[in-house]
Amino acid sequence: MSSRIIVGVSALLEKMRSSDADFRYMALNDLMSELRKDVSAAPLDAQLETQVVARVLDTLRDKNGEVKNMAVRCLGILVARIRPAQMQTIVDRLTEFISSKEEEQRDIASLGLKTVLAELPLESDISTMAGAKLAPKLLAQIGEASSSQELLIDSLDLLADLYSRFPSIPSSDKGLQRASLEALLASLPHDRAAVRKRAVLALGALAASSTSEIFTALASAIITALDAASGAAGAKEQEKARTMVQLVATLARTCAARIGRRLPELMPRILAAVQSEDDELREATLQAMEAILLRCPADVTPFVIQIVDEAVKLLRHDPNYAGGDDSDDEMADEEDEDDEEMLDEADYSDDDDLSWKVRRAAAKVIAAAVTTRHEQLLAFVQSVAPELVSRFSEREESVRIEVLQTFLALLRQLQLHAGTPQLTDVIGASPGALKRKRDAMETSEGDASPRARLAQLVPSIAKALSREMLSKSMATRFASYTVLRELVLVLHGGLDAHIGLLVGPTDKALRGVDAGASASGANLRGEVLLFLRVLFQFHAPQAFEAHLAQLVAVIVAAIDDKLHRDAVEAFAVCSQLVAVLRPLSGSGSPAGSAYKAHVEHIYRAVLARLRRPDSDQEIKDRGIATLGVLLAHAGDDLAAHFDECLPELLERLRNEVTRFATVKVVGRVAASRVCQGAAFEAFVRDCIAEVSTLLRKSSRPLKLAAFETLDALLRRAGGSGLDDALCAQIFAEIEPLMGAEGDVNLLPMALHAVSLLLELHTATAAPTTQSRLVPHLLLLLHSPLMQGAALDAVTMLFKTLARVQPAAAPGCIEALMSTLKAASGKGSATPASAQTHATVARCIGAVLVSTPQQAEAVVTGALRTLERGEAKSSEVHIYFNLLLLGEIGRFEDLAARSGVLDGVVAFYAADSEQIRSAAAFALGNMAVGSLAVVLPLLEQHIATDDAKRRLLSLHALKELISHASPAALASIAQRLWTPLFEHCETAEEATRTIGAECLARLTLNDPKTNLPQLKTRLHSPSAATRAAVISAVRFTLTESRASYDELLAPEMLDFLSLLQDAALEVRRHAVFALNAAAHNKPHLISDQLVILLPLLYQETHPRPELLRKVTMGPFTVTSDDGLDLRKTAYETMLTLLDTSLSKIDLNTYMVRVVAGLSDEDGIKVLCYLILVRLADVAPLQVAPHLDSIAPPILSTLKLKPKDAASKQDIERAAELQRSIFRALAQLDGAVPHARAAPKFAALLAEAKAVPGGAYAAASAAAASAAGRRA
Repeated sequence: MSSRIIVGVSALLEKMRSSDADFRYMALNDLMSELRKDVSAAPLDAQLETQVVARVLDTLRDKNGEVKNMAVRCLGILVARIRPAQMQTIVDRLTEFISSKEEEQRDIASLGLKTVLAELPLESDISTMAGAKLAPKLLAQIGEASSSQELLIDSLDLLADLYSRFPSIPSSDKGLQRASLEALLASLPHDRAAVRKRAVLALGALAASSTSEIFTALASAIITALDAASGAAGAKEQEKARTMVQLVATLARTCAARIGRRLPELMPRILAAVQSEDDELREATLQAMEAILLRCPADVTPFVIQIVDEAVKLLRHDPNYAGGDDSDDEMADEEDEDDEEMLDEADYSDDDDLSWKVRRAAAKVIAAAVTTRHEQLLAFVQSVAPELVSRFSEREESVRIEVLQTFLALLRQLQLHAGTPQLTDVIGASPGALKRKRDAMETSEGDASPRARLAQLVPSIAKALSREMLSKSMATRFASYTVLRELVLVLHGGLDAHIGLLVGPTDKALRGVDAGASASGANLRGEVLLFLRVLFQFHAPQAFEAHLAQLVAVIVAAIDDKLHRDAVEAFAVCSQLVAVLRPLSGSGSPAGSAYKAHVEHIYRAVLARLRRPDSDQEIKDRGIATLGVLLAHAGDDLAAHFDECLPELLERLRNEVTRFATVKVVGRVAASRVCQGAAFEAFVRDCIAEVSTLLRKSSRPLKLAAFETLDALLRRAGGSGLDDALCAQIFAEIEPLMGAEGDVNLLPMALHAVSLLLELHTATAAPTTQSRLVPHLLLLLHSPLMQGAALDAVTMLFKTLARVQPAAAPGCIEALMSTLKAASGKGSATPASAQTHATVARCIGAVLVSTPQQAEAVVTGALRTLERGEAKSSEVHIYFNLLLLGEIGRFEDLAARSGVLDGVVAFYAADSEQIRSAAAFALGNMAVGSLAVVLPLLEQHIATDDAKRRLLSLHALKELISHASPAALASIAQRLWTPLFEHCETAEEATRTIGAECLARLTLNDPKTNLPQLKTRLHSPSAATRAAVISAVRFTLTESRASYDELLAPEMLDFLSLLQDAALEVRRHAVFALNAAAHNKPHLISDQLVILLPLLYQETHPRPELLRKVTMGPFTVTSDDGLDLRKTAYETMLTLLDTSLSKIDLNTYMVRVVAGLSDEDGIKVLCYLILVRLADVAPLQVAPHLDSIAPPILSTLKLKPKDAASKQDIERAAELQRSIFRALAQLDGAVPHARAAPKFAALLAEAKAVPGGAYAAASAAAASAAGRRA
């Protein structure tokens, strides 16, 4: 250490002796600053270090409280900079101080020890030494009969902190464990509750790291104590039982796996304790049941029914209240006369009554059962839901809120596990789609389904909530509307007969609520609006039309609300209401006039809010969107207001701030046929001119929206609405987008607009396209980005141009041929030139499809080039002309020409791979136009012994099957079926894949015939055939036809039974198929997952028989042939988590996830992704497994790349670490009480200690993502 720092620290030590408290305080503060400057610097020299420690410890006895607090903070900094000997001094002195008779001195010492423990590194010699010295001293103080209660409390607190933060200290010393157990058990019967509570916490920390012997002794002590207290009526015995039950709850939180194995002994005693007449014991017992349900979901299964039964019984436990259902009815009758008096009586409470704590704890137990036992949802709806509904009128507010939250948890579990939509899923869905889904659900479900049982409770739910909606408590009102909203989501409506009962209370509930005055009022109004939004979405207008006047008044008032959040939600409600009242399918129908007054009322409110100068950007955007919905759905009712609203929209379109929101609205309005008349037609023309100018703007999202709107406007205007000037303006704006600097991603939309103009205004558009746009396109054809949607758009433009103006076809063909000269180069088919030639061939083929009369000249030229052969024609020219023949061969019979087929087949022997592929392409597409002639030739080549010729012919067959008509395929399917299976027997992966794709296409063409044929080969003795079958099924899973799903569904389990095939290759393809089904068609497998998941889990186990020793020079490497299959299995598990969560037993699922955390790095990353997703969708189910996932993650976190590691290895290690941090941050933020799991808490501490702040960054990203989802 430098002499300057030594002198500075020495001066500070002198100041700390000053008689002025301010000097002492500032000296400590400056000392902390010096110590923080460079934590990596060399430590203080031994003499100075001793002086600093002694002086700081002396200031702990200072008379000034602020100085003592600063000394405690300084200790935290010192811990990281001092030697073990001084660390021992600090621990000894603080332990001595904690025994002081002075309360203030004892508190400061306790705080100092806690600070020291918090700053000690988790795994270091100094922490082990400090803990080993501190623990015996604390135990001695705990066991000392003369110790004061305050000393006991502080010592127990410190011991719990020590064992929780440093579990290695007790785990490595059995003697310490025994001494701790004896001392802590002796503290449990203490008279003071605070001592008992801290002893319970310390025992929980000890149990998590103790040996099996110590834990067994602890469990035996609990059982003995519970047996001794059983049946005893004395207060002391009840207190003992309560303490032991609280200890069980603590153990469930800190060591769930251990206590879970003891549940067969403990649960009968806990269930017996809940029968006590002591309400405090009942509450403690219920809290223990809740903890066990949440933390030991698998082990508690045999006792769930008994637990729920006891909780339901105690939910009714209210000995001091004699009210009943009849009194509720009387209150409902008097509701309109004196609401406030009723509310005062409903909120009656007795300060001496503790039964409300029992009822609240019972509700929490039911909530824990509901959230962790989705397999018993039907039983819960049948037996628990009616009891919860009957307690909606609970007199104690905290219990009432808990009951409503428990019922809400039940509804959300029904959403999650019964296939019903979440709120975010239904927003934006069309009413027609929702009605169809609701009808399908009603048809498929019987009266025994959870949803059907819940529907039977709707009358009593509506009646009970209609009263709670008028409660004096804002929290109760809020919870009531939340329950109603979730109920509508679960039932997809269901309130048709009860809307009248709910509308009146809604008006009264909001009366007098000033949203800006309090957060509760603002939240209530927002929740009411959200409920109304869902109510309108899931109910037909006839259900609520009698109450529209009241409902519209509530919504309109919210539009004008000063809280912008409510105004925004009110706009969304208006949009939903108008869409339901006037669905687009009913445009212009007489039914619309019945709602005209309400539509106009909403319109006036929306327009007034839009014109207010104090409206912010979000309100403007939502208001414009709502105005668009009004015009798109009810424009005929607003025809009289066109002179007012259409100019308003046009003005917003011209405004830079609002144009993005407006341009989308204009497209929606233009696409609707409700708005008619000369004023609207003029508006459309003005919008076309204005929207076309937006195409020059730099904002890409704005351009995309402008193109979509321009499409709708052009279709609405038609040919009669376009003139030459407007057409020329559009071309002028589009042309720059096709330049070399243009965005290729915008090209498809731009060309689609041009194609539409060609259809609508050919006279102007065709010459302009040919003269101004085609040259740009010819240059773009050389771009490597010209593929996919962009290429499809280009070919469609050429096809449209040739169709609307056939005279332009020769010029287009000539221009396309000319553009090949720049790409031909020296004649070799480089990848870039090959792509350009393939693109040009497609474009010429598109032109010839519209003008087949031009094909003769092109075919003649192509054949002339091919006849010269490779000797006289360049490779790239042959490649191009073969592709060209293929494009033409789909609609022309080229096989009739003499020598064409033989000439094409001759190129199978070419030296160039590209020429051979082009020949196969040509032959396959020529077969489409000349099936009878070409197919026998293909069959002949497929049957040859030449592997290369056979593979090329299979490629040709794939082209035939891809482009042939269904009728043509049906006529040849049986001819191809057996040869395709025969060729799947090969060892060549490419051949097998092509064969499977061909089989899939044939199956989709005629599934009724071909799917059974696939099934018959499931039991073929050939593994290759079985692999081909399941591969073909996988390729068919992208088919979207419902009729195919109906045929495949009954057979899906048989196909996927190949997961248990003996052949590794077959199982691999079966897992691929399961993954594809989970991704594309989860409904086909959801009911079969109970069978399929165990088979999938089997593939996540490493198999020793698949390990091979491979010699690589002087080294021997172990190769795992099953690794790819395991990776695919874990990928499938992740996919199933997103699509079939309700069908997965998460306890079994988590066992395999934990195992994967110790597998290969790629599998570890997948498991981290699974944990991130699980934390989001099922946090309660993950909580019991946090301590299980901690050790393998910690082992991975501690791995460091070797000194000789390559750059790629270092990057992989860094990415693996980032994956760990993302998973930990998500788990820490989403799983309730995650840090109560000691091993997981220690893992978090290790992650946070990693240099570089990587964990902090991951945590911030997780918090940001959670905020966006909220």
